[in-house]
Amino acid sequence: MAQGRVDPVSTSTAVAAMSPDTVAIVTGGGTVIVGETPMSVVASFGLNARRPDGFTTGGAASGRVSYTEHANVNTRHLNAPVVLMEAAMSSPPTSNGTGGSAAMSADCTPPAECPSGFASAIVYVEDNSDSGATHDVFKIFFCTLTPFLPGPTFNGSTAPASCVGPEGNTLRTGNIQVRQTITGGGANIPTAARAPLRLP
Repeated sequence: MAQGRVDPVSTSTAVAAMSPDTVAIVTGGGTVIVGETPMSVVASFGLNARRPDGFTTGGAASGRVSYTEHANVNTRHLNAPVVLMEAAMSSPPTSNGTGGSAAMSADCTPPAECPSGFASAIVYVEDNSDSGATHDVFKIFFCTLTPFLPGPTFNGSTAPASCVGPEGNTLRTGNIQVRQTITGGGANIPTAARAPLRLP
């Protein structure tokens, strides 16, 4: 009888409250399903965020978030710099040394590309598994206030004051990684399985 190798899915759910002082690196990309009227649509995203050089405390971050809904809707596109971040690390981390949650605030001041009428966006992510798709979470909120952090107990379930959303949820395809340091080689970093192609 033939036997195939099965890679166990690493999950980790014990995550502390997020802190603006946690040193973290957040990267990811993929697709999510977004509920729009009259039907749900696919949205793609890419993000990266890290603490700036010399960081000691206070939530400062640098990076970028890009989000595009593949439909003609009001909040269909955002491409803006990340300026603030709070994060929490999983304990224990996944076998890949990652796991946790983070909330990032992106600044919509031009030349950033944001939906009309919004001054910032909050992106909430969860790194729940090395495999990413169907486990990790990406949610985005569009806000009328300038960049801010939603607080240590924020879990992405409801919109902060001045914000609308969320759009997104569990990843359809892709991967989120929340880690404290960049370690290991490319061969040790898993990639998510490609979504099946739809035939005409």
